[in-house]
Amino acid sequence: MKLGGSVLRDRKAFTRAAEIVERRLGNSKHPVCVVSAMKGVTDSIIEALERCLEDSSCDPKGFIQGLLNHHTAILPKGVDISDDLVAEFEKLLHVLSYVKASGELGDSAYAYAVSRGENYSSHLLAAHLEDRGIESRPFYGEDLIITDENVREAAVDQIKTRKTLSNRLMPALEGGVVPVIAGFAGRSPSGKVTVLGRGGTDDTAVHVAFGLGVRRAVKYVLEDGIMTVDPKFFDELETHHPEILARFKLPKPRIVPYLSYVEASELLREERTKVVHYKVLDPLMEGGIELQIKNYYDEDSEGTVIGLVEEAFFDGNNAAPKAISYQRALQGVTVLPSQSATPSEVYAKVFTRLAHEGVDIRYVSTSGCQMSFLMPQEDQARALEALKDLDIVLEVSPMRGSKGTFSVVGSEMRGARGFFSRLTGVLAHHGINIEQATQPNSENIIRFSIDDDDIPLAVAAVYSEFFR
Repeated sequence: MKLGGSVLRDRKAFTRAAEIVERRLGNSKHPVCVVSAMKGVTDSIIEALERCLEDSSCDPKGFIQGLLNHHTAILPKGVDISDDLVAEFEKLLHVLSYVKASGELGDSAYAYAVSRGENYSSHLLAAHLEDRGIESRPFYGEDLIITDENVREAAVDQIKTRKTLSNRLMPALEGGVVPVIAGFAGRSPSGKVTVLGRGGTDDTAVHVAFGLGVRRAVKYVLEDGIMTVDPKFFDELETHHPEILARFKLPKPRIVPYLSYVEASELLREERTKVVHYKVLDPLMEGGIELQIKNYYDEDSEGTVIGLVEEAFFDGNNAAPKAISYQRALQGVTVLPSQSATPSEVYAKVFTRLAHEGVDIRYVSTSGCQMSFLMPQEDQARALEALKDLDIVLEVSPMRGSKGTFSVVGSEMRGARGFFSRLTGVLAHHGINIEQATQPNSENIIRFSIDDDDIPLAVAAVYSEFFR
């Protein structure tokens, strides 16, 4: 069970978490909880670190006292704060005081400080469980998760982590203890506390699931699951494109009950679906683990399950996709390479250079050796600079105008005759020019690149046609 900061807001939310654990124990299951910092806590610690660096009048002790009071108020009524939790706040005070005195903030100190909020949450939830008579114990991510030496964006070593979980966590589980694991942090072989970067607590949860060999992980969220289209799309139409909203009879977004790993990858990587980070997919796929995304306050809803099965279910040619995802405000770069170089040589050099410069490529199209890329606006200049001096490049140039992409996702499309023609026909009927189109992974995903201004109309037209 992964419980994020979006749900862990107050005492009522922690009480709800304890109720869920109690109910699962009553159904002969043994929950393993992974928690994030309470909402806003990590951001407040980062701000405190910055103040200690820049403002000589900052008060680390006052900040820690306020943070301590905030967490104490979350404990069950009548339960006093433990000495172990007080000691955790004192450790953060030492770090802040050192940063203020020295004027230095190294990566190790930063990683240690920003991962303390998860440790605090683990103590709070354990206290709520104990208050209900459930034997529980907090565990820190840095004592269970083994990573590489990249302190701020660490990668988990699955083999070593599995051994550590077996040695340190399994005895507690075998003794009937419900562990509450602080997410986000790990420890490198050299002994440094590391953090797992964006989506770090999701990362912790799925690696714990992999290490324990479980078959399902549940992420509790305030949303209902992954939806057929981003609900915010309707807000965008209402605010900026009421004429499009009036033109179509658009059904409300619905929960997608099941996604394969491949389908989920397309939706999560385009970042229109933010309920879970795409990097969780590796341990899920390697361990054959299902990830259920479930509403925290709706026990009856199954939400969305991400898993292995990838089958096409449709009646005749009445195929329908599962979801639509889209991206806005992308910029393009076109590369004309030397025609004497082989495609493999071109791809190797171009992608190596772009990766080295940290360019976030969102869409790729090739024709012969010619290549074009779409990326966030802030990456375009860096991409042009990175590629202009490559010995295999004859010409590199920016595309004109802002671009958008949208993807139609679903295994139900695979093998349905005429589906692609029907899809492009809908776009043509509404005057939308398709600049590029790809069909990765055997028709499970159909992706288009179009003018950014056409995205609202394109998504509305396709949604109206296929999601009645």
